[in-house]
Amino acid sequence: MAPSATLPGLEPEYVEFHAGKGKLKRAVLKGDHKKATFASIPAVDFAQMWSDSLNDRKEVALHVGKAFREVGFLYAVNHGISEDIQARTFAVTKEFFELPLEEKMKIHLNKSPAIKGYEALLETRLDDTTRGDNKEAINFSDDPYDPDHGCPPDFDKSYYPPGPGPINQWPQKPSNFRSIMNEYRTAMSDFARRLVRIIALSLDLDETYFDYMLEFPMAGLRPLHYPPQEASTDVGIGAHNDYSWFTCVWQMTPTPALEVLNSNAEWISAPPIPNTLVVNIGDFLERATNDVFVSTVHRVVNKTGDERYSLAYFFTPSHNVMLETVPTCWSFDRPKRYEDVNAGKWQRERLYRARYKHPASIAAKQAGEI
Repeated sequence: MAPSATLPGLEPEYVEFHAGKGKLKRAVLKGDHKKATFASIPAVDFAQMWSDSLNDRKEVALHVGKAFREVGFLYAVNHGISEDIQARTFAVTKEFFELPLEEKMKIHLNKSPAIKGYEALLETRLDDTTRGDNKEAINFSDDPYDPDHGCPPDFDKSYYPPGPGPINQWPQKPSNFRSIMNEYRTAMSDFARRLVRIIALSLDLDETYFDYMLEFPMAGLRPLHYPPQEASTDVGIGAHNDYSWFTCVWQMTPTPALEVLNSNAEWISAPPIPNTLVVNIGDFLERATNDVFVSTVHRVVNKTGDERYSLAYFFTPSHNVMLETVPTCWSFDRPKRYEDVNAGKWQRERLYRARYKHPASIAAKQAGEI
């Protein structure tokens, strides 16, 4: 089958993107070559995820599994994050990004061995045809040295930069930024841990199957600000797959900008829906499920002329876990496609590649680690 339905003599069209497997491209399919694929993002009601009834939780798992197999994205309705926490979190996020650049640069991520802190406009570039990603962000992770993050006292901390000492760089302004972000982090952690069990049920596993991976997950928060794009060729962030287990994005403002790539290489809008999270599969879980779940390509293109704010929560197993293929996702007819890999090593390699200008990434490359 031809990669796309084009007129004779014309070159096929492709969409290029970054993924854990490297830089890839997908043929744009047209006409008779188009596949049956999604044209919208499904919504799943998570209210029964909190139920004491296993049957209720299995019902949620049925819808989650369908969405992750067919789309790789879903809107989470009734996720349990209170509107009060959301309002306070949005307020401090907006206040931080409105600070003068010199104030934000005090915690620039190049000052952090763990690559945590502020990242300015155009510092990353996932689409080589652009001048860079037109967004600014501030990166935090679950920190084993932060008493608010509940790390078990005997947990192996060797993966983290030499301690004891904080991994995250917290801004001095707003003064309540850290406390509110930690409050939101706690709420998201509760949701994520329950979602892990729903995912287990959706894969015909005991719902506690993945619990051994969750001693102290490599979870992280990333508030983002996307200013209006100045040029037609700009993107907020270029086309990519996440390398998390899964990602939960709260689209804080009503600005439509998130787009998801389907099998025909068509960009499908995922506009903000009030009081929902957008949840998507990352490369980690695609790999673990032997490609049963889909790590779907996405990008942010803000053509509205308005500001866009969002808050991403990345959830990944503990660093010392060996990532193995889920037993219900392989068989004689569907052999394993991936070797087992250490979660911490795999994540660190991808973080270094994504932040290739960071001193830690440069040192790793010189040492032959990436």
